[in-house]
Amino acid sequence: MSASTAWGVIGAARIARQQVIPAIRRASAGEILAVSSASGKAHAYAAEEGIERAYGSHEELLADPDVESVYIALPNGAHAEWIGKAVAAGKHVLCEKPIVTDPADLAAVERATANAGVVVAEAFMYRHHPQVAELRRLLTDGTLGDLVAVEARLHFALDRREGADDIRLDLAQGGGSLLDVGCYPVDLFGLVTRAEPDEVHAVAVREREGDVDTRFAGALRYGTAVATFDCSFDAPFRNTATVIGTKGAVTLSDVFRADRHGGTASLVLETETGRQELAVEGDQYAAEVSAFAGWVRQGRRDEADWALTTATTATLARLAQAAA
Repeated sequence: MSASTAWGVIGAARIARQQVIPAIRRASAGEILAVSSASGKAHAYAAEEGIERAYGSHEELLADPDVESVYIALPNGAHAEWIGKAVAAGKHVLCEKPIVTDPADLAAVERATANAGVVVAEAFMYRHHPQVAELRRLLTDGTLGDLVAVEARLHFALDRREGADDIRLDLAQGGGSLLDVGCYPVDLFGLVTRAEPDEVHAVAVREREGDVDTRFAGALRYGTAVATFDCSFDAPFRNTATVIGTKGAVTLSDVFRADRHGGTASLVLETETGRQELAVEGDQYAAEVSAFAGWVRQGRRDEADWALTTATTATLARLAQAAA
């Protein structure tokens, strides 16, 4: 039987409606008891999603004694504040990526979490798709040999119509393509290398000086392996990665958003013995909430998962500084 927890959703966001709430229900990972919104959307949102309790402030939700865990779906710039308040209220936290925008904030979360005895995790759902386990196997069983290079990209076209209001273009709310989509390739690099980079270089495109980056590219060195990525708000959707070793290479055509194709991911492995295509199926959002609920029931976080979050947060900060 799946582990479960009693959920509250902080932020009446589209990602919660479209992905996380349905995943909790599919996975039997608990009951969604409440939703909160500071913009007056909570009651309509709760009625539409079949959620029992609606709160006009996040503080009210955190004061609900029946809510055990919260999923935070707020703008990036608000994550650190509300993780801190949730932890102080004794709630377990699954927070949308990037978990925070500054390593100092993550250190504060770490201290608060240790004192409160709750579980905090970052909602990088792609980590939980079975294709990632397959990639790890190819890296550890010697199929690919020693790591040489990793390349990844994630692009999509942001709505730029006049009057469109999007927090991803708001610097004060932690916007920008690096934090919104570039975080995925950077996280993948940490997952593959199990390390932080020794060297970081980056370039960014900004439509106005001092504004958010709308296109970003980075080059990183991990020991003797190199990694490159690019991302933007300005192109048709792309989410691919290639991992190259001394004995072979594997290309993942839907590395971050396999859910766009019903959860089926394709891996193409090329070695001296030939070319092989592997189809891997999984429900990454359901696996994510199930894993989190399991950590809550066990009363401890997954240390490898948290180490990756720590490395990604630090690397994103270094990339932003390199492109400043």
